[in-house]
Amino acid sequence: MQEVSPYIVLRDHQATAPPGYHRAGDDPPDLRDYWVVIRKRQRLIAAFFFGAIALTALVVFNLTPLYTAKGTLLLEAQAAPVLDTKTPSVAPEISGEHDFYKTEYDILQSRSLAAKVIDELNLTDNPLFGGKPQNQGLIAGWWSAARAWVHRLFAPPVEPGDAFDALGAAPGAIDAYLGMLKIEPEYGTQLVRVDFSTPDPQLSARVVNAHIEAYIRRGMELKADTARNAEQFLQNKLADLKERVEKSEAALNAYRRDHGVIAFSLDEKGKGQMIEQRLTDLNNSLAKVETDRIELEAQHDLIRRGEADSLPEVMQNPLIQNLKQQVAQLAAQYAAMSNQFNPGFYKPLDDLKAKLDQSRAQLAQEINRAAKGVESDFSATAARQQMLEQEIARVKTRALALNDASLQDAVLAREVDASRNLYKSVLERVRELDVSADAPSSSVSVVDRAEPPRYPSSPRKALSLGLSGFLGLTGGIGLAFFLEFLDDRLKSSEQIERELRLPSLALVPDFFKLTWNGYGYGARRLLKGASKKMIEASDSPTCGKRSGNDLIVVGEDGRSPAGELYHSICTALLFSQAGQTPKSVLVTSAVEGEGKTVTALNVAAAFAQTSDRVLLIDGDMRKPRCHEILGIANHSGLADVLTGQRDIDQVVHQTVSGLYFLSAGSESPNPAALIGSATMRELLATLCERYDRVVVDAPPVMPVSDATMFSTMTDGVLIIVGGATSKRNVRQACAKLRHVGARIFGVVLNRVDAASPDYYYYNPYKSYYSRKPSAPA
Repeated sequence: MQEVSPYIVLRDHQATAPPGYHRAGDDPPDLRDYWVVIRKRQRLIAAFFFGAIALTALVVFNLTPLYTAKGTLLLEAQAAPVLDTKTPSVAPEISGEHDFYKTEYDILQSRSLAAKVIDELNLTDNPLFGGKPQNQGLIAGWWSAARAWVHRLFAPPVEPGDAFDALGAAPGAIDAYLGMLKIEPEYGTQLVRVDFSTPDPQLSARVVNAHIEAYIRRGMELKADTARNAEQFLQNKLADLKERVEKSEAALNAYRRDHGVIAFSLDEKGKGQMIEQRLTDLNNSLAKVETDRIELEAQHDLIRRGEADSLPEVMQNPLIQNLKQQVAQLAAQYAAMSNQFNPGFYKPLDDLKAKLDQSRAQLAQEINRAAKGVESDFSATAARQQMLEQEIARVKTRALALNDASLQDAVLAREVDASRNLYKSVLERVRELDVSADAPSSSVSVVDRAEPPRYPSSPRKALSLGLSGFLGLTGGIGLAFFLEFLDDRLKSSEQIERELRLPSLALVPDFFKLTWNGYGYGARRLLKGASKKMIEASDSPTCGKRSGNDLIVVGEDGRSPAGELYHSICTALLFSQAGQTPKSVLVTSAVEGEGKTVTALNVAAAFAQTSDRVLLIDGDMRKPRCHEILGIANHSGLADVLTGQRDIDQVVHQTVSGLYFLSAGSESPNPAALIGSATMRELLATLCERYDRVVVDAPPVMPVSDATMFSTMTDGVLIIVGGATSKRNVRQACAKLRHVGARIFGVVLNRVDAASPDYYYYNPYKSYYSRKPSAPA
């Protein structure tokens, strides 16, 4: 049973990794990695940097210098009046001061104001405003021509007679003027700055001052026009108001005459107070009468019920009370005597009876007289109550009529007063406006007048060059990192271990570039000691056209500096698994053209210097190349042995001491069937017993399945990655090998450009092999 690679164990079980173990590629990118990218793309960055500076210099040194004159104004939302009048504002505030200032900024940039300044300074003949062109710089001339062409292309057609617009200036002159004008408010203050830029500093200052003066005059004219318009409006209204006053007075007099209202009484409250007092007295009397009526009505009810004895007048009448006592006494005497005597038989009894009847008749008469008095009082009280109610109603009616007349009179009087006051106010306002129309008033003050500038404001050459250099450098670096991001190749050991999770066994330089592309003495020393026999064989004409990378650099004496690279690969392979060293190694790549054949040859040669017998098998039956590099004919080989046409001993060739070679052999119609056969497995097992090491050069993994089948028969796989292979292809190749259970010893990064900045910090060829040997002592 084969042992698992310690690297694989650590990769799959990071949690149990020994203390101090650290895999390259786990760290995030540092400054050194960024510096490597910048050095790698330094030409691109430099091209961007110097190109931006050169283009900017070409522009700024050919632009016409412009001089900007500056003037400062103070804007106040409400100006201090010259006269104490209430002149209407030119732009009354509706939504706050923000609207006022925004309105003033727009007026400062209005076309009418620009046309007035152009006319005052006679700028239409100036070349800057559409006059005869002056000599311009190269870039300025091109720019002016381009602007004129665009204006002609998109501007509406000009009708005859429209050369000057309604403002009195050519539209082109106004557009040019406004293009040079800049209104810039200083936020947080009431100040606004007026800037104007031209190639002439004197002209710039003159235009700014003229613009400010025209703006102030325009504001004063607007206010004066407003006052005049208001005065004219009020004059028109004055006649209407006078007629209105006359009509109001006539209506008031007619109403008073029709309703008998005396004018002076309206100002006195005597009449109203008399009616009010009369109504109060009547109400008080009515209340008293109603109280008396209620009491008499209660007594009247007693009389109707036959209870006249209960009347207060009866109860309080002394005569009636005496008569009641007398009747009571007589009735008692009569009752006592009637018990003893019979009536009609005893004269005193009869006299007492007559006296009793007389007293009773007198009592009834008195009670009847009292009851009639109550009824008489009740009738009189009810009649008086009715009379009072009628009088109160009559007084109320009179009071309401008086109120109505007074109210209408007051309304008419107020209308007359209002018309008179309005007429007086308008007349006074007309007189004020007549005076204030000619009084100067402005809410604008000049803080600083413009002076001719001594230095041009543009182009700002130093700033433009510095900014363009910065942008060019930033753009170049950004493009460099973007291109590096798009680069899908594996270029370093860290990338191999990070992307593939496999150990990187070696970095093999591109020997063609080392030999021919200016590496000088370092290249010669790197290849010094290489196997002359093998190199001459690889240069043989029988091998066809040889690539510059088809070099066998392992020296026969083992002292070739370049051969040390492959010795290090062999060392890594020997210690790639615990317990025993691998007997068979499969050398393959993801795609063709990665240099796997040359790597297999050199690895086999390096193994031959440490082992007695090493066999190199050309397992690529589709495109065999080992025999071409070694200069050995490929008449028969592996395919012939697998088909039983030849014996293994008949097709194995010895190249150098300890290195044997088995070519691919005759062309086979189905190489995959031969490689996947049991015969191949048995043959490879037999060869592993005969030789100390067996190195198999297999086809690429991605195009065909030959390498995948070979990987199941060998102890492990060595993957070769060239400088142009994408990460995706290599990952897919490793996945296919792992899927069949193959062990991957590691990856060799082949054809490394030793001069590339990618290897600036870990380039052994530059630091060691490029140094000249010291002079002999």
